[in-house]
Amino acid sequence: MSRRHLISSARLIAGLTLVSRVLGLVRDMVCAATFSKEVWHYFATAFMLPNLFRRLFGEGALSAALIPVYTEELSKDKESARALASSMVTLLFMVLAVLTLLGEGIIFLYREWAGSGSGGSLMLPLAAVMLPYMIFICLVAAIGGLLNVHRHFAAPAAAPILLNICIIGAIVFFRDSFGSGQERQIFVVAVSVVVAGFLQLLLQYPAMRRAGIRLRWRFDFSQEPLRKVVRLMAPMVIGLSAMQINAYFDYLIAHFLSATEQSGSFFTIWGRQISYPVEIGANSYLYYAQRLYQMPLGIFGIPLATAIFPLLSKSAVQKDHQGFADSLNQGFRLAVFVALPATLGLILVRTDLVRVLFERGRFTSESTSEVSWTLLFYSLGMSAYFLQQIAVRAFYAYQDSVTPVKIALRMIVLNLLLNLVLIWPLRTGGLAFSTSICATIQVVVLLRILSKRYGLQFRSGLFGVAVRTALASVVMVGGYLLIDYICLGQASSLVRVGAAVISCVLLFAGASWLLKNPELGNLFERK
Repeated sequence: MSRRHLISSARLIAGLTLVSRVLGLVRDMVCAATFSKEVWHYFATAFMLPNLFRRLFGEGALSAALIPVYTEELSKDKESARALASSMVTLLFMVLAVLTLLGEGIIFLYREWAGSGSGGSLMLPLAAVMLPYMIFICLVAAIGGLLNVHRHFAAPAAAPILLNICIIGAIVFFRDSFGSGQERQIFVVAVSVVVAGFLQLLLQYPAMRRAGIRLRWRFDFSQEPLRKVVRLMAPMVIGLSAMQINAYFDYLIAHFLSATEQSGSFFTIWGRQISYPVEIGANSYLYYAQRLYQMPLGIFGIPLATAIFPLLSKSAVQKDHQGFADSLNQGFRLAVFVALPATLGLILVRTDLVRVLFERGRFTSESTSEVSWTLLFYSLGMSAYFLQQIAVRAFYAYQDSVTPVKIALRMIVLNLLLNLVLIWPLRTGGLAFSTSICATIQVVVLLRILSKRYGLQFRSGLFGVAVRTALASVVMVGGYLLIDYICLGQASSLVRVGAAVISCVLLFAGASWLLKNPELGNLFERK
């Protein structure tokens, strides 16, 4: 498929994702004003488990394993492809249903055995309510992968919009029906998450009909294409989702190393008292910081990787190595072109941005400071997050799931070690910094292997775009700092953010035009 189709598909996904992310910010603004950092700490921790499955399947392993095999089967035998799709969805539903029932049982038995502390009495019931969400959202991801192969991107990309609408509507209209206290009202958010998952699944049905996908219950799991998907998927869970797994460990470490009323401000090891590095509410800082740094990643990075993956898979199946290299290089250049200025822009406006979006109601100036601090360190890895999404999929297009998983396992171990070291001096900023460091190392290693193994050349095109983009970003930062010094000294945070967005976009676009950066034109190229 042509470069124009790649850019057009990425633009469609990015547009729908932009709507979702804007609604997501509105959702987070409502939640931040409604719930205290302590209550949101427990919700964010509870939501991490079903959300991890969403990220693994929605942005990771299942689609990465299914798309190349399904593409290959479509090129050979459409009936075999239909059988693969039906068997895969049936098997996925059965596995997820069992996992959900096991999870519910473990939570019930743990609460019966351990009793209820203040954290467990809130976090565990929230987790129990939201566990069924992973069934719906993972089915949405599987169907979305099938639709992407048929060049249908709209319905999968629009699905997250429903989640944001459901949560906002539940808080605004139904919060009081759960009681007057925050610890009761937070359950309206948990219930709305499950309702949204069901609606997201229904949303895929019209697109399936248009694409000619007819799913049936199929309990024959012996076919070789399905076995191939499972073999590929098992290591991909780690390989493609290292960043999400690292984020999950960030939440767990922050939770267990948080000072609470029950635990006190310190713990004792070998007779020595050690102060907790963070206080309860730390996971709320991680949550809101992640939401902000994932905004450009979700709008540009993941849509770009989603659009490029079927093209890479098709080139790999056809042994078109030149077409593969061309698509990969185009993806990398676009990623760098967006990620570099996004990194610097986010660092520049992070405090004012957090204050404008969240500082109201129960979200205090202290929370603004801590979220801004955490966001600084997440932002440092922005380019790596973008490139990581594409680089790992390049291996999976060739159905190589072993190499990325070997690298990812090392990064997960390194991230755990860095977390335990950096959380003490940098608090939640240390957890974010560890994520950025590991993502950067992972991308460097992946690119070196791609270059050596497949003879892919990145230096000429990618290096030139990176230099031009870096120069334009320097012009953008310098111009904004001058405008800030001359005009924005006493301006409100809202004015400063608005001025930053407008001036940075214009300065970067103007500098890119003067430097003749080809990616500026590619972003606006039509079919």
